[in-house]
Amino acid sequence: MFFDALQSYYTPVVTLLIFTVMIMADKLFSKRIKRLLLWESGVIFLMIATTWTDQCLSTVVLKGLAWKLRTVTAWINFAMSPFSPMILALIYETEGSKRFPKLFFLPVVLNIFLCMVSIWSGWVFHINSENIYARGPLFIVPFAVSAFYLFYLIFCSAKQKDKPNRKAETALLTVIMGAIGLAVVMEIFLALRFMVWSVSEVSFILYLLLLTTQKILYDPLTGTFSRIAYEKRLEKINCRTVCTVAMIDLNHLKKVNDRFGHSVGDAAICGAATAILKVKLRHMQLYRYGGDEFVLLSSRLCGDEMKKVLQEAQEYCEMVHGVSLSFAYGVAEYHPGDDLHKVILNADANMYRCKMEMRDASRRERNHSI
Repeated sequence: MFFDALQSYYTPVVTLLIFTVMIMADKLFSKRIKRLLLWESGVIFLMIATTWTDQCLSTVVLKGLAWKLRTVTAWINFAMSPFSPMILALIYETEGSKRFPKLFFLPVVLNIFLCMVSIWSGWVFHINSENIYARGPLFIVPFAVSAFYLFYLIFCSAKQKDKPNRKAETALLTVIMGAIGLAVVMEIFLALRFMVWSVSEVSFILYLLLLTTQKILYDPLTGTFSRIAYEKRLEKINCRTVCTVAMIDLNHLKKVNDRFGHSVGDAAICGAATAILKVKLRHMQLYRYGGDEFVLLSSRLCGDEMKKVLQEAQEYCEMVHGVSLSFAYGVAEYHPGDDLHKVILNADANMYRCKMEMRDASRRERNHSI
């Protein structure tokens, strides 16, 4: 049994240790997120070690210490397993959002209490003095609590607003829940060992890679795609497809920063991004190029149609500290055979021309009002 467990868990344990070191060295996540990820890694490692030890102890025929130790491992297995999805759900409880209610922790607390009582009552599990394991009538409770936190995790992912890859993230978590559920069924009904936590560890690593990708490809301030994602997109566009490019620049950001501070300036940048995200179509991608500059790409709209979308977005720009938000934009079309770099420069030049026209129109309006 020891070597069966070693064969099953050696690769997962080594992989988990490598990714734990990567989390510790990571510079992308906040301290709070890193702490939660390390807790998640620790819980999975504990559960792997516990199930390994429990399986090894199950073959020991000596009475006394063996069954007592196995009682401990069984308690850890049932009491601590819901912590894994619960910790991942806590990632969505950010400093800027509403805290989870205290009732969020009630299921895991009740599960710990029930498993503790089960040591004497056998409600969830029972290990007798002959080292024989038996399921109790409430055996399903720890699995139900874990399922609750998995559902909560999917719910938190699905309700995120204005996140570009929200649907993909929710789909991945749904697949993860299905894979873990299937592993639980195979362990319970087919008596297959070492399934649940091997699948859980792979799922955690996939989710970690997804979070890392989000940090690289998405701008944390505005929720739009990042400049890295924009450059990757250009590699796919060049010489392959028709594309319309719009260069966008927020107006009067320097005045906002000088008068109200950079925090209000950030709010202005987010306001402009939100206005564009409200009207952009599904096939359009919005990238934050840098500072208050954005790029909007579409492979289906022509230049005139792109201008109509941006004109509509102007109407959704709101006031920030009494300052009316607006942005200038320039549009250019790319066709296979064109020089993509020149097309982008043309869009940029059109944007600056638009900015000057808006500035002149604003000056004439002020003069007329005087």
